[in-house]
Amino acid sequence: MTTNKTIAALIIFTVFANVVFAQKKVKDTYLHKKNYLIEVTMKGGKKTKIFSDELGFSSGKIKTKHMMMADNGGFVQGDYEVTKADTTGEARTFDFKGSIKNSKEEYLLITGTVFGDMIDGTMTWETSKHKVKTEMTFTGNSKEKGQKYVPAEKTVSNPSSNTKTSSGKSNDSKSPEKKTKEDKSLDDEILNDDLE
Repeated sequence: MTTNKTIAALIIFTVFANVVFAQKKVKDTYLHKKNYLIEVTMKGGKKTKIFSDELGFSSGKIKTKHMMMADNGGFVQGDYEVTKADTTGEARTFDFKGSIKNSKEEYLLITGTVFGDMIDGTMTWETSKHKVKTEMTFTGNSKEKGQKYVPAEKTVSNPSSNTKTSSGKSNDSKSPEKKTKEDKSLDDEILNDDLE
């Protein structure tokens, strides 16, 4: 009888140990030590801000050089994971997601796809209460040996959406009176950048 109990206990222990170890996070070997030079587009009310950045992956951590600077959010490196990997084709494809936090408890959520040497995705800047502050898109290519990250920034005016229809009525999808707080803060930020 004790032999049966011992065997049952060993089986239960083995099954439990396999379940625990199976849930361990898989180490990323796909994007580890890869860097990408990207162009980030941040659309605001009347203006769009475009800036260069370097997105880096290493040991399960993701970082962005531009957004690490104190004036740009002060986001230090954070965790990322590869959510989908397709290595069957000539151009390997990887989907990833990551999250970086700053000292104000704000989050920069980064999701994207790497296709061969190209990368694209989105960055969402959230407040400490997880409300969207700014959304950005990015595209770029893998950083070549000897290639340097060169910080660059420009601001462009968005085309006016306030056009008149044949009846003479305004076809404004977002009138100035209905701007969100996000649009106003981005407009102020872009204006301050223009004044510097």
